[in-house]
Amino acid sequence: MLLTGSFRQMSAPLVMGLLALVSSSAVAGPGDHIHVGDVVLTPSVEVGSTFHSNIYLSDGSEGAPEIAAPAVQVQPRLKLSLPKKDFQLDWELGYHLKTFIDFKPNDPYNVSNLDRFNEVDSTLDIVALQRSFLGFKLGDVFSITNYPAELGTSQYSANVVVTSNDVRGGFVVRPGSALDVDLLGQLGIDNYNIPGALQEDSTDFTFNNRASFGPMLNANWRFLPKTTLISDNSVVWYKWQDNLIPAIGPEVEGAVYGNYIGKPDGLAWRSQWGVKGQFTQKISAQAELGFGQAYYDEASVLDQSGSLSGNSAELDTSLQGETFSRDLTSFGEGFLVNAQLAYTPVRNHSVTLGYRKDFQDAVFTNYVAYNYGFLRYNGLYGSKLGVSAEVGARVDGYHGEVHRNDLNMNAKAELAYKFTDFLNARLGGGWTQRSCADKGCEGVFYSTQYDDFFGEFGVTVSY
Repeated sequence: MLLTGSFRQMSAPLVMGLLALVSSSAVAGPGDHIHVGDVVLTPSVEVGSTFHSNIYLSDGSEGAPEIAAPAVQVQPRLKLSLPKKDFQLDWELGYHLKTFIDFKPNDPYNVSNLDRFNEVDSTLDIVALQRSFLGFKLGDVFSITNYPAELGTSQYSANVVVTSNDVRGGFVVRPGSALDVDLLGQLGIDNYNIPGALQEDSTDFTFNNRASFGPMLNANWRFLPKTTLISDNSVVWYKWQDNLIPAIGPEVEGAVYGNYIGKPDGLAWRSQWGVKGQFTQKISAQAELGFGQAYYDEASVLDQSGSLSGNSAELDTSLQGETFSRDLTSFGEGFLVNAQLAYTPVRNHSVTLGYRKDFQDAVFTNYVAYNYGFLRYNGLYGSKLGVSAEVGARVDGYHGEVHRNDLNMNAKAELAYKFTDFLNARLGGGWTQRSCADKGCEGVFYSTQYDDFFGEFGVTVSY
């Protein structure tokens, strides 16, 4: 089973302290939100349902059939905003409850093992001294997210739980009214918890933990009223709790990995430069080009392998070919692109074409270098009916001891209708697919492939 994700944790005392300092009484009507002095609170809740044709994202082969099931969803959410002339605070907290309905209780598949009662997401953004030569900004993103594992018959949880917290903060230098330079630091904590049933156990366990940290230097120069030159630069170190991870999952059966896979610590750097802006009345664009590299410390794996009781049967310590010593240093993989072109033929309607080429650290191998392209439409008909649609394709090239190429396809569409200022409804659906992008991933990695068709309906009430 191949995992991705991140641990985030933010503290609520800051927000509670703000509310305690405000003595004004709350005033609100339906759709007007709650006003406590300068603080604006927007509570909302969405109640709805979803249906997936393949809830375990199985390959559909014998022993791993595609199981379809509907689910009920409840998503309460709270937004807080404190807009001031020289200080801006925005905070949003959401909770996602999802429980599946089993219409075939007598079959061997226990769809309730994918129920989710722990999903939370939170974002915090603070910008202080917005008009000063030296300012400050702080951002935090926290999430607990579940991903399905192919454990349809397990009586215990079949969810891979990824808990993530990313913090970015630092100083903003403004030498002039048109130039902002950000001197920031970043810290991320990630926890990957997987079902114990993958090791024939009822107790879930931590697959691995990661800490990532490093400096960032970004700049924005608004050299024209609607056009900005941008520069993003960063260095990040990755430290993993375990540099030897168990080879778990059907895709490693028959492969020459031994009982463990090497997951080394690493260092990555990036530098991207470009421009974004409104170039004509109907056309806006963003184009960034850059380069980056990632280096992986095979010694972190070899040092830990000394604790193994066996030999190379436990871990393939050969550094020949594609192994955990693989670095990302070539121009082809390190070349970075982030481009978007948006066309607005008439007011409230836009078509966006985008492409991104980048890389990131991976949880089960060294890194993934990807290419992603998409076409998106957003439109508003009248003042109440919104329509959105998107198609996308992403090619993931995994490198390290586990190496293969995946092709990920997706398509989705949604209708949203605004009945009143406090009542909205949405109806949508789509399709996702993962398949092999080259012959090397056929056979051994067949079990990572899947097709899933889905539909969603929800009604949101906000105050």
